[in-house]
Amino acid sequence: MTEHTHAALGRWTLAALVAGTAYILAYSNNVTLFYYFPMVDEWHWRPQSEALGPGITYFGWKAIGLLAGSVTLLLPRRWTNRLPADTVWVGALLLAAAVCIHESHWFLK
Repeated sequence: MTEHTHAALGRWTLAALVAGTAYILAYSNNVTLFYYFPMVDEWHWRPQSEALGPGITYFGWKAIGLLAGSVTLLLPRRWTNRLPADTVWVGALLLAAAVCIHESHWFLK
């Protein structure tokens, strides 16, 4: 792996880990940027009347992850170049464990 490839991998690895962490924090705390109401095909910044049907928060959570990951790509390269290439495995395992712990209530009733 060349130095340039390793540097690019470090930036994208960090962006993916930050995006995943932001997504997990958003959905576990029920924080979203916007709501989508599919019954009326409308998007809103805040919860609306129940007359519009259920609001979907998933797209807002994905947007939070995307924004967090994108901001990470703006960090100076000298910071992200220090990230070991195999950090992605540790980070991915930690994120998967966090999801399993958060969702375990569905299976351990």
